[in-house]
Amino acid sequence: MNAAMSAVALPPRPRRFPRLPSAPLVLLLAALATVFVFGADNRGRFYRSGHHDQVSADYLSIAANFSPAHRFLLFKWLRDVDGTAGPRYAAYYRFPIGGPALLALVTAPFRDNLSTQLHAARLLMLGFFAAAAVLAYLALSRLTASRWVALTAALLAFSSYYALYYSDLIVFHGPPFGMLLTFHGLVVFLQDGRFRQLLVKTCAALLLDWTVLALVAAFVALAAARRFIPRAFPGQLPRPQHCVMLGGLSLLLSATLLTFNFVQEYTAAGGPRAWRDLESVNSLRYRTGLDPEFNEQFADQLAWPRFLAQQFLRIGTLSTPYALMPSGPRPQAALGAFGVVMSAAVLALLPFVRGRLAVAALVLSGFCWSLPLRHAAAFHDFMALFYVGIPLVVFAAGAAELRRRAGDRAAVGLSAAALAIFVLSSHRMSGVGVDAETAATRDALMADFETIRRMTAGHPVYVPVWVGTPGFAGPPVAVAYYLAGSVLYERFNGRVRPCHPGFVVSRARVAGADLLTPDNRLAFLYDRGDYDRHTQPADSGAPATARARTDCSHLGRPSTPADGLDRKERNR
Repeated sequence: MNAAMSAVALPPRPRRFPRLPSAPLVLLLAALATVFVFGADNRGRFYRSGHHDQVSADYLSIAANFSPAHRFLLFKWLRDVDGTAGPRYAAYYRFPIGGPALLALVTAPFRDNLSTQLHAARLLMLGFFAAAAVLAYLALSRLTASRWVALTAALLAFSSYYALYYSDLIVFHGPPFGMLLTFHGLVVFLQDGRFRQLLVKTCAALLLDWTVLALVAAFVALAAARRFIPRAFPGQLPRPQHCVMLGGLSLLLSATLLTFNFVQEYTAAGGPRAWRDLESVNSLRYRTGLDPEFNEQFADQLAWPRFLAQQFLRIGTLSTPYALMPSGPRPQAALGAFGVVMSAAVLALLPFVRGRLAVAALVLSGFCWSLPLRHAAAFHDFMALFYVGIPLVVFAAGAAELRRRAGDRAAVGLSAAALAIFVLSSHRMSGVGVDAETAATRDALMADFETIRRMTAGHPVYVPVWVGTPGFAGPPVAVAYYLAGSVLYERFNGRVRPCHPGFVVSRARVAGADLLTPDNRLAFLYDRGDYDRHTQPADSGAPATARARTDCSHLGRPSTPADGLDRKERNR
């Protein structure tokens, strides 16, 4: 009886509790939580003056305008063409549609609270930052066969000035999330052969970020080179059909998204018109070096010696934990030299790392993006994050070598040091660029626009300054974000313009004009006709008919800009 029972295989006992994550992953998540905590009081306002907040405001305005009312166009503001032709969308098609859709979804529940919108958007960006670090950790855990080594490399690589300063920068691609999502897919594919997972991750990443193409291109090129240099990348080689499918699907999806963007912009422009006149096409031309005027204007910044020195400076800064950065101005010469050393080190280490085909693709992807597109990369320092593969590989190789020589205890101790460095870097970054005076000004400006937006809902609002000028509160703020879907920028150029129904928002108090927001402090609202009568000279050289129509009372209730554009297109 007992022998018979012992021969029967009993089913395994069910687990009472799910398997807990490993200690290194828990420590990584705890460290990443500090970026959500430090500086949390400032997430809901524009508190870092300059490029950081200007870019965030621009992308917030695009997401706020991303709605069925505007046919899901990606645009920052509406433009008054010549005073009579009606408004035009200022298109901004530089990214796939997934980013603005996700950002609009996150901010949609808070349409009536600008500060909460801003806070929610920055939390989303911090989520991308944390997810990118976790993806790097998971990929390195597979490549190094040590979770402690992966933890050390991930913490050190994400503790730099660029990584932490731009962690809450509101942009659609959430650098370098898309690149690391695809990299993790490559590692899993090369180790386990899960090609479908790689395709899904690549397509998901391409919906957020074009830079994934640089990683895919590097991987496909290296896989092709492996056919001719077998010893360069030992191990199992992806089949040619896999490379063709991965590269072809990436190109097809990207071309489809870009074509959709161009067609949408062409339709919004009212066509027919030459494709080369579209704003996105012009942007594509100068970003790829095909605009002679742009090349001549910025010839010094785009010169190859200066550009390459700039990239090595960025690599050096990206590879230095911010807690170890000296206070005061950054030592650019030392950081540039360190960038050269890190670049040389990672190239020297590539022959000795595991999974070198995927690792080499990650390391080279930053250059595959920045070198062909130096006309864009030269002016955006947050693109330094696309070099994240360099510090990841160097730090992982160093931690793995220490573990090999000194054992697991040394690896755990190094991870503890990396954890402390990350937390100190995160805490130090929380105060960078925070200006109490600027914050107070921005808070007052935001409160003013809350009032203006409630009063002007559904009506066109004109701003008599161009978007790039400091018309509001110190460094430029994208007023299009405050008045999503209804703001029109224009230039008066000293001439009386034909009347448009609607309102005018201005920093100036206009003598004699009826001020509609007497309690505002920085941004003031006027009726358009009343504003024109008190700001334009009686004899400005404009036609008499234009001067005679400055009274807008006969036009009745203003229509929305979108309705006006649709009606004009139907009349055509």
